[in-house]
Amino acid sequence: MKQNRIVAFHLVLLGALSLPVAGATSEPDSGLVAWMGRLQYYVHKLGLAVSAQNRPLQGFYVHEVEEVIEEVEKIEECDGIAIGRLLTANLTPAFEALEQAVEVGDQGRVDTAYDDLLAACNRCHKAANRPYLQIQRRTDNPYLQDFSPAP
Repeated sequence: MKQNRIVAFHLVLLGALSLPVAGATSEPDSGLVAWMGRLQYYVHKLGLAVSAQNRPLQGFYVHEVEEVIEEVEKIEECDGIAIGRLLTANLTPAFEALEQAVEVGDQGRVDTAYDDLLAACNRCHKAANRPYLQIQRRTDNPYLQDFSPAP
């Protein structure tokens, strides 16, 4: 019974994540927190794919992360902070290095580039006067998803 509730919860969560982010547009009060939540969700799943050395899954999540980054880059300002400019300067170069490493398939580079991406998140938060928002690599898997490569 408990397992059925857990499965139902995850199905509802997955359904909610597939919906557009409420209020997330390129307007100044764009729901930045919602976009950051979505970015964190995909970056965590990407990290699990990196840890599992699952190259096809890494490619899938790199694409999802890229889509969110592109939306956040459209946010010119939020709470007096130039969000798009900060993201483009801090996060985008680290993301592009990770994307290239995944395309090449060099797992050592992928692993390092993933850590660099997380460091870039923290640099961006610091530049936005939000140093208390600290991102760290996590290897625990709260999802029903198996991140290991397909046989």
